[in-house]
Amino acid sequence: MSRNKARTVAMQALFQLDKCPEGVADVIETRAEEENLDENDLKYLSTITQSVIENRERIDDYIRSYSIDWDITRLGRVERSILRLAMGEMIFLADIPVSVAINEAVKMAKKFGSDQAAKFINGVLGKFSRNHIDDAGQPRTTPV
Repeated sequence: MSRNKARTVAMQALFQLDKCPEGVADVIETRAEEENLDENDLKYLSTITQSVIENRERIDDYIRSYSIDWDITRLGRVERSILRLAMGEMIFLADIPVSVAINEAVKMAKKFGSDQAAKFINGVLGKFSRNHIDDAGQPRTTPV
Protein backbone atom coordinates (compact mmCIF):
# COMPACT_ATOMS: atom_id res chain seq x y z
CA MET A 1 0.00 0.00 0.00
CA SER A 2 1.20 3.51 -0.65
CA ARG A 3 1.61 6.33 1.84
CA ASN A 4 -0.92 8.25 -0.26
CA LYS A 5 -3.59 5.63 0.45
CA ALA A 6 -2.65 5.46 4.14
CA ARG A 7 -2.92 9.27 4.31
CA THR A 8 -6.42 9.10 2.81
CA VAL A 9 -7.41 6.43 5.33
CA ALA A 10 -6.04 8.64 8.14
CA MET A 11 -8.09 11.60 6.89
CA GLN A 12 -11.18 9.38 6.78
CA ALA A 13 -10.50 8.16 10.33
CA LEU A 14 -10.15 11.77 11.53
CA PHE A 15 -13.39 12.61 9.71
CA GLN A 16 -15.09 9.74 11.52
CA LEU A 17 -13.66 10.90 14.87
CA ASP A 18 -14.57 14.56 14.31
CA LYS A 19 -17.83 14.50 16.24
CA CYS A 20 -16.83 11.84 18.74
CA PRO A 21 -13.07 11.55 19.33
CA GLU A 22 -13.47 8.61 21.70
CA GLY A 23 -12.78 5.15 20.38
CA VAL A 24 -9.65 6.03 18.42
CA ALA A 25 -8.21 2.53 18.73
CA ASP A 26 -11.42 0.96 17.40
CA VAL A 27 -11.57 3.34 14.44
CA ILE A 28 -7.91 2.70 13.59
CA GLU A 29 -8.37 -1.06 13.80
CA THR A 30 -11.54 -1.04 11.71
CA ARG A 31 -10.13 1.25 9.01
CA ALA A 32 -6.87 -0.74 8.83
CA GLU A 33 -8.79 -3.99 8.37
CA GLU A 34 -11.15 -2.50 5.78
CA GLU A 35 -8.24 -1.15 3.74
CA ASN A 36 -5.93 -4.12 4.35
CA LEU A 37 -3.08 -1.86 5.46
CA ASP A 38 0.42 -3.28 5.74
CA GLU A 39 2.49 -2.88 8.91
CA ASN A 40 4.15 0.41 7.88
CA ASP A 41 0.87 2.00 6.84
CA LEU A 42 -0.82 0.81 10.02
CA LYS A 43 1.98 2.39 12.05
CA TYR A 44 1.54 5.68 10.15
CA LEU A 45 -2.26 5.55 10.55
CA SER A 46 -2.03 4.86 14.25
CA THR A 47 0.68 7.45 14.96
CA ILE A 48 -0.88 10.33 13.03
CA THR A 49 -4.47 9.65 14.10
CA GLN A 50 -3.62 9.34 17.78
CA SER A 51 -1.30 12.37 17.68
CA VAL A 52 -3.96 14.54 16.07
CA ILE A 53 -6.72 13.41 18.44
CA GLU A 54 -4.51 13.85 21.52
CA ASN A 55 -3.50 17.35 20.36
CA ARG A 56 -6.73 18.33 18.63
CA GLU A 57 -7.32 21.43 20.73
CA ARG A 58 -3.83 22.76 19.95
CA ILE A 59 -4.20 21.97 16.23
CA ASP A 60 -7.67 23.54 16.16
CA ASP A 61 -6.21 26.69 17.74
CA TYR A 62 -3.74 26.86 14.86
CA ILE A 63 -6.55 26.38 12.35
CA ARG A 64 -8.51 29.19 14.03
CA SER A 65 -5.45 31.45 13.90
CA TYR A 66 -4.82 30.95 10.20
CA SER A 67 -8.31 30.60 8.78
CA ILE A 68 -9.05 34.29 8.92
CA ASP A 69 -12.74 35.18 8.89
CA TRP A 70 -13.67 31.51 9.16
CA ASP A 71 -14.80 29.95 12.40
CA ILE A 72 -13.59 26.36 12.66
CA THR A 73 -17.18 25.19 13.19
CA ARG A 74 -18.12 26.67 9.78
CA LEU A 75 -15.48 24.60 8.01
CA GLY A 76 -16.71 21.37 6.49
CA ARG A 77 -15.73 18.20 8.31
CA VAL A 78 -13.67 17.09 5.32
CA GLU A 79 -11.70 20.34 5.23
CA ARG A 80 -11.22 20.27 9.02
CA SER A 81 -9.98 16.68 8.85
CA ILE A 82 -7.53 17.47 6.04
CA LEU A 83 -6.15 20.51 7.90
CA ARG A 84 -5.78 18.53 11.13
CA LEU A 85 -4.00 15.73 9.31
CA ALA A 86 -1.56 17.99 7.47
CA MET A 87 -0.74 20.07 10.54
CA GLY A 88 -0.31 16.86 12.51
CA GLU A 89 2.15 15.58 9.93
CA MET A 90 4.12 18.84 10.06
CA ILE A 91 4.22 18.90 13.87
CA PHE A 92 4.58 15.23 14.79
CA LEU A 93 6.11 13.38 11.82
CA ALA A 94 9.56 14.78 11.09
CA ASP A 95 10.16 12.25 8.31
CA ILE A 96 7.46 13.87 6.13
CA PRO A 97 8.67 17.04 4.40
CA VAL A 98 6.44 20.07 4.92
CA SER A 99 5.98 20.48 1.17
CA VAL A 100 4.73 16.89 0.90
CA ALA A 101 2.23 17.39 3.74
CA ILE A 102 0.89 20.52 2.06
CA ASN A 103 0.80 19.04 -1.46
CA GLU A 104 -0.97 15.90 -0.28
CA ALA A 105 -3.50 17.97 1.68
CA VAL A 106 -4.25 20.06 -1.42
CA LYS A 107 -4.70 16.87 -3.50
CA MET A 108 -7.13 15.46 -0.93
CA ALA A 109 -9.01 18.77 -0.84
CA LYS A 110 -9.42 18.67 -4.62
CA LYS A 111 -10.68 15.10 -4.45
CA PHE A 112 -12.86 15.18 -1.33
CA GLY A 113 -13.48 18.83 -0.45
CA SER A 114 -15.66 21.65 -1.65
CA ASP A 115 -14.86 23.73 -4.74
CA GLN A 116 -12.68 26.31 -2.98
CA ALA A 117 -11.21 23.91 -0.41
CA ALA A 118 -7.85 23.38 -2.12
CA LYS A 119 -7.01 27.10 -2.26
CA PHE A 120 -8.18 27.65 1.30
CA ILE A 121 -6.23 24.68 2.67
CA ASN A 122 -3.09 25.65 0.75
CA GLY A 123 -3.27 29.17 2.18
CA VAL A 124 -3.85 28.07 5.77
CA LEU A 125 -1.10 25.44 5.68
CA GLY A 126 1.34 27.77 3.92
CA LYS A 127 0.90 30.45 6.59
CA PHE A 128 1.11 27.87 9.35
CA SER A 129 4.32 26.34 8.00
CA ARG A 130 6.02 29.73 7.56
CA ASN A 131 5.28 30.65 11.16
CA HIS A 132 5.64 27.34 12.97
CA ILE A 133 8.02 25.10 11.02
CA ASP A 134 11.73 25.94 10.75
CA ASP A 135 13.96 25.60 7.69
CA ALA A 136 14.95 22.08 8.77
CA GLY A 137 11.29 21.01 8.79
CA GLN A 138 11.06 20.92 12.57
CA PRO A 139 8.34 22.62 14.63
CA ARG A 140 9.48 25.85 16.22
CA THR A 141 9.04 26.00 19.96
CA THR A 142 7.91 29.62 19.77
CA PRO A 143 5.76 31.06 17.00
CA VAL A 144 7.37 33.73 14.84
